[in-house]
Amino acid sequence: MTNRRKFFINGLMLTAVALSVRGVSLWFNSYVAHKIGAEGIGLFTLIGTLYAFAVTFATSGISLTVTRLIASAVGAGKQKEAVGILHSSIIYSLIFSTFAASVLFFGAEYFGSSVLNDPRAIPSLRILSASLIPLSLSSVFTGYFIGVKRVGYNAVVQILGQVLKIAITLVLIDRLAGSGVASGTLALALSMTLTEIGVFVVAFLQFIIDKRRALGGRGERGMLHEVSAMALPLAVSAYIRSALLTLEHILIPKRLRDRGDTHSDALAAYGVLHGMALPMLLYPMSPLSSFSGLLVPEFSESMARGEGERCKRIASEALNTTLVYAISAMSLLYMFSEEIGYAVYSSYDAGRYIAMMAPVLPIMYLDHVTDSILKGIGEHVYSMWVNISDSLLSVLLVWILIPKMGIAGYAVVIVVMEGYNFALSALRLRHRIKFKINPASSLLAPLLSALAASLISKSIFAKMGSTPHPAWLILEIVFAVAMFLAIYLSLKLLFDEIKKYKKENESGTPT
Repeated sequence: MTNRRKFFINGLMLTAVALSVRGVSLWFNSYVAHKIGAEGIGLFTLIGTLYAFAVTFATSGISLTVTRLIASAVGAGKQKEAVGILHSSIIYSLIFSTFAASVLFFGAEYFGSSVLNDPRAIPSLRILSASLIPLSLSSVFTGYFIGVKRVGYNAVVQILGQVLKIAITLVLIDRLAGSGVASGTLALALSMTLTEIGVFVVAFLQFIIDKRRALGGRGERGMLHEVSAMALPLAVSAYIRSALLTLEHILIPKRLRDRGDTHSDALAAYGVLHGMALPMLLYPMSPLSSFSGLLVPEFSESMARGEGERCKRIASEALNTTLVYAISAMSLLYMFSEEIGYAVYSSYDAGRYIAMMAPVLPIMYLDHVTDSILKGIGEHVYSMWVNISDSLLSVLLVWILIPKMGIAGYAVVIVVMEGYNFALSALRLRHRIKFKINPASSLLAPLLSALAASLISKSIFAKMGSTPHPAWLILEIVFAVAMFLAIYLSLKLLFDEIKKYKKENESGTPT
């Protein structure tokens, strides 16, 4: 099997899993939103930002480190070195995750009362602390499976994790959500913790079986220095950015209160934007996340072999494909934003924010892929500083804009900072790899196709008496996607013929 074919098979496998998992997750989020309300979603999202910082500290750059080091060692045929890297990575992971779990558990009262300004968060934080050690170890195994290009194992873990999370939450939230917002968030925290423990057990068993078969049992000792040398710079940057991101999200409800909103209203507005609209915008990113994760070892190996032209070709293909996909996703989400907000969340406000932020999707998706390529070619330190400056400016803009514009000011912050981050990342990548973007086929064609397909679909379904039921909306969007593919492929063929005709005329070759 060729590397190209293996890459696409792995990517399609991960994409199918990610779309399924995220699709179920969106349905699940809708269910939870109806159970605990916008305020409950806002509170749990706020808890999640603090928890995310603890996760960042617990994992400390270990997944990417394992992926890159394992890919390099296996590619060079150094099996014992690979085993040593894995053993040292597990030790590294245990050290950082144990510390993070202890701080979150014993500091929960302070974090809940003084940092989040909501004592209802304290029990949830304590329960979530128990998930940090298994989550961190699972990150090691995830990095290993990506590094050795056996993504099927990760697919199994993702599916199992989603099934566990939904099953546990459905049981707990039905019993606890009726007791109030605090009980609802407690149910979510407990389900997350139990899920991470279950996922760790399965990932560990898969890891043990695969490691013995592929690498053997014994490895080199003293690899902790190599692991730390790569992971710590990634970790430090992640700490700074995560701390700034946590500060940014804590400031959002605070600045809304400074504007005159009540605490409940501030949490509800934050929950609608960040807990409802944003997940919907990120849902189409599933395929990109799957393929972009595979780009890291692909570029690492190519750079190590000095294959500059191959890197240029892969980067150009990846970015052009991403642009086509992002433009079409943006157009469809914008055109169906009102229907999506009401059908999924029974909230026209969610639809309004989806429409407001949809235009940033091409930049957001391109930035995601660009960052993966930069990591693959060893530019992770540059990405670190870009991300830190992004977070610093975001905090500043949140402080300035939200008192003047309300929660819409946060939407503006997202749009502006995504543009800033992508511009710096793209310039750096262009300096290292001379990729090419095709404006006609990658930008104009998908934009015209998606807008035309959306208008045709909406018009046809309106005449059929469309309803706000989710199943009807899915049919409407599926029809729009089918129309998009037909129109886009026709336009692309037309643009290719025009390009071919111009080349033949310039070269003097008769058509």
